[in-house]
Amino acid sequence: MDMEIVDQPAIVAAARRAEIAMSEMRPFFDTAYTAVASAAGAGGGTISGPAIAWYSRMPAETADVTAGFPVAGLEVGPLADDVDVVEIPGGRSAVATAVGPYEKLGESWQALAEWAAAQGETPRGDFAEHYVTEPTPDGDPDKNVTRLILPLV
Repeated sequence: MDMEIVDQPAIVAAARRAEIAMSEMRPFFDTAYTAVASAAGAGGGTISGPAIAWYSRMPAETADVTAGFPVAGLEVGPLADDVDVVEIPGGRSAVATAVGPYEKLGESWQALAEWAAAQGETPRGDFAEHYVTEPTPDGDPDKNVTRLILPLV
């Protein structure tokens, strides 16, 4: 897994935010991405990138997660159906691309955090995942590509 430090741009995204139990992540993502895509299209926006999840803090028993898509043609603010257009903060970040099933992302995150620490970097506290490969029921989970973004102070 290649790792580097980059200046990550802020992203304007149509998204749904929730504080949820870790066990509810998959159902939340399934409903959130469907609702966000519908609301963005109905609001006149265009999805301009892969699905993203932004976590405002490291999860414990629960996670504060914002799930959606980068969009063009929409202004920051409420959209519809608990979907808002938000700006996900950018900044100097340690990034890596993980390949494999989502269940193994924890290992990739651990490796990225350890690498960043070895570079003398301190995480800001939030982090994001960009799901480059759209998961499908008949897809091969071993081929999922996820970009990991760990903002730094």
